[in-house]
Amino acid sequence: MAVPYRSLGSCIGLGLEVTPGTAVSRTKWCHLNGSSLTQTPRNRATRGRLAHTSAAFVETRFVADEQVGGTVTVPGSYSALGMLLRAALGTVSGAGPFTFAAASALPSLTIEQLVGTSGNSEVFAGCKVNSMTMNATPGSEVTFAFDIIAQSKAAASSAGSPSLTSAVPIEHFEVTVTWGGSSLDTIKSLSSVLSNNLNRRPQLGSLRTAEPSVGPREVRTTIVVDKDSFPPRSSEVADTQGDLVITCTDTATGAKTLVYTIQDCTVKVSETIGESIADLTTSLEFESIGN
Repeated sequence: MAVPYRSLGSCIGLGLEVTPGTAVSRTKWCHLNGSSLTQTPRNRATRGRLAHTSAAFVETRFVADEQVGGTVTVPGSYSALGMLLRAALGTVSGAGPFTFAAASALPSLTIEQLVGTSGNSEVFAGCKVNSMTMNATPGSEVTFAFDIIAQSKAAASSAGSPSLTSAVPIEHFEVTVTWGGSSLDTIKSLSSVLSNNLNRRPQLGSLRTAEPSVGPREVRTTIVVDKDSFPPRSSEVADTQGDLVITCTDTATGAKTLVYTIQDCTVKVSETIGESIADLTTSLEFESIGN
């Protein structure tokens, strides 16, 4: 019996495309926590024909389109996220430290996905980031999930040689958060979602989307804290706005930081009292239309 392939050694290579949809060489590589990148043809029954079996099942079908994309989840890192952050936000400036900022035009990437111990890889071209989710919980590494809409996928072929560096991970105890200049203490969990709301663009002459367009963008961040450490409900009533700043600092050297500033956030306070005796927590939902 053949031994099944395993996910060991899976990673992704990234290349910044000059022309969206035209694959380029991969210049940066990231470790991979998980991926659902794939190509899925959508079949539809042929209409306008009376082609059925005696049991009234449709006999003819056609391919309506090909959905290419999925979600890649990578470990948070102080040195390996740059190209993905640029793809999610839009622009980058500086020569180190780098500043990533939101822009209406998003770059597209070529992503090569190495499939574990199979020795094969798949190359996706015209990849744009539909959403970026940052997750942090006590006891775990910080992770980033990128929902990708791609234009095409090449057939699987022999994997290249990834150049993976020993990236410094972002640990949960290195994360601090402020809102409007005030610290949030005793944070139980954090999840921040940047939604670019990309729209697929079906076109005649092709099964695949044209370059996706950016819809109205928003950032929603949910932070759960102990009940003794949340901003007063008056902030919600008054529709107070403030910058939400998530700061990650490498505790080993103090020389590396990642600062995520989400501008002009309002807050909604939700409280839940459970049936058992336990510490009370409060869910803070921050919303921003600027980033």
